[in-house]
Amino acid sequence: MMVDMLFNWEIYWRLKMSPEEKAQLERMKMFQVTEGTPEDLSKAIQTFIQQAVIIGEYELDSMPPEYLQNLLDVMAKYPEYNKVTLDLIKILKSNDII
Repeated sequence: MMVDMLFNWEIYWRLKMSPEEKAQLERMKMFQVTEGTPEDLSKAIQTFIQQAVIIGEYELDSMPPEYLQNLLDVMAKYPEYNKVTLDLIKILKSNDII
């Protein structure tokens, strides 16, 4: 797996969403994956977004790390999405998630 050694599970599980972040999840319900995206990547993105919405709706503390792990693993398979993958990893690192 791509980030097994990088991922700090303990920090990830302690994260909590702010009320502002939860409000933004309502907008996420309308997100759609761009047409032409590979099927497995599209499914990984949609699954991640659906889980983010569930977390907001049920006010859960965190998302099981497997959803992020799966998204990163699938993204890593496609060199054409390398910049997006690296940007996501940069964001995760800057927030001490990995």
